[in-house]
Amino acid sequence: MTTTNRLGIYIHIPFCLRKCKYCDFLSFGYSDNKILEEYTRAVIEEIRIRSQDWHYREVDSIYIGGGTPSLLSQWDIGKIIDALRDCFNVLEDAEITIEANPATISDEKMEKYLAKGINRISIGVQSFENSILELLGRAHNKNDAFYSFQRAQKAGFKNINLDIMFGIPGQTMKMWKDTVRQCIFLRPTHISLYSLQIEEGTEFYKMMYDEGTLEPVMEVTDREMYHTAMSMMNTAGYKHYEISNCSLPGYESRHNMKYWSYEEYMGLGLGASSFLDGSRFKNCDRMIDYIAAIKGNVAPVDAGSVEKYSQKEEMGVYVFTGLRKVAGLDTEEFRKIFKGEFFNVFDEKLLLKYDGFLKYKDGKLFLTEKGMDISNKIMMEFL
Repeated sequence: MTTTNRLGIYIHIPFCLRKCKYCDFLSFGYSDNKILEEYTRAVIEEIRIRSQDWHYREVDSIYIGGGTPSLLSQWDIGKIIDALRDCFNVLEDAEITIEANPATISDEKMEKYLAKGINRISIGVQSFENSILELLGRAHNKNDAFYSFQRAQKAGFKNINLDIMFGIPGQTMKMWKDTVRQCIFLRPTHISLYSLQIEEGTEFYKMMYDEGTLEPVMEVTDREMYHTAMSMMNTAGYKHYEISNCSLPGYESRHNMKYWSYEEYMGLGLGASSFLDGSRFKNCDRMIDYIAAIKGNVAPVDAGSVEKYSQKEEMGVYVFTGLRKVAGLDTEEFRKIFKGEFFNVFDEKLLLKYDGFLKYKDGKLFLTEKGMDISNKIMMEFL
C-alpha cells in the first residue's frame, strides 16, 4: 500500500483529428462537436460519481491526456476543471497538465486553460522534420509546432513539455539531432523522448509485417540516437530523471512521477486506468458501455479488469516502475511499504549478473546508462 494521502487524477479524452500510423492508444475520430460535448458531460458526471468515495484525498496532480484533449472547446475543458475543483480536494499548488496537438491549439484556448488553473501544457511535436511528420500521419507540420510553442509562451505558460520521437524508419541521425537542437533552442522546461515501438493493430504494423513497405530501424541506431540526445540535453542543462524524460531543474513531471514512485492515481474517462487501495482496474473501453454506466449513475469500471496483486507481485511492480527513474528506488522506502528487507525478497546475485548495468549504492538500486539499453530485461527479473 502507498503511504500518502495524495492522489493523482488522469482524465482520458479519446478523440483525435485522425489516427496516427504508429498509435495503439485508445483513440479515434469523431463526426461532429456534439459527440465531444456529450462526452464532456459524461466525464463530469463520472467526476461526481467517483468523488463520493474519494473526495477526502488531496489531489496534487491532474493530467488530461488522450487522444487529443485540445480538440475539446476551451469551454468544455473549463467545465471539467471546475467539476474537479467542486468535487475533489484539489490543492492550490496542484500540477494540472493538458496534452495538446499543434494543429488544434489557439490563443483563445491557451488563455482559457491558464484562466482555469491549467499550469502545464504538453505539446506533441514528435519531429521538426516535415517528411517524418507526414510518415507518422501527424496532422501538423514543423511550423505549427513552432507556433504552438510560441502561443503557449505568449499566453503565459511557464511549464511546457515537448514530446519528440526517435527510431523512426527513414529518420537519419542528422534529422534526429536537428529535432533535439530545435527543442533545446526553444528551451521548454521539459522534454519527453520516445523510441518508436511498432505495435500490433497499428498502420505501421501492417506496413512493416504485412506489406513489407516499412523497414525497421536497427537496434544499434536506435540506441545511438537515444544516447546522443541525452548527451546534447545534458550539455544544455537538462536533467535526465527518468528513462524517457529530461527537464530543467525543478520541472520534473509530478503526475508521471506518481506512476514510477508507487503512488496512487484515479483514471477517469473511457478506458482510463486506476491504482487505488491496492487494486488496479480500468474503465470500460467501449463508448456505449461507458455512457450507459454514467446514465445509470454507477462508476464505469470494467469488472473484468479488476486485479488485486499478491504482496510479492506488488513488490515486483514497485521495482519495475522504480527502476525507470534515473535515481532508482530506495530500499528503505521499500522496507517501510512492504515491511520487509529488499534483499530478503530479491536475489542480491542479480547485481553480479548485471554488473555494469545495475548498481546498488547508499540504499538506492538504479540502472546505469548502459543498463537503460536493456532496462526491460533487467526489470523483468523482479516480476
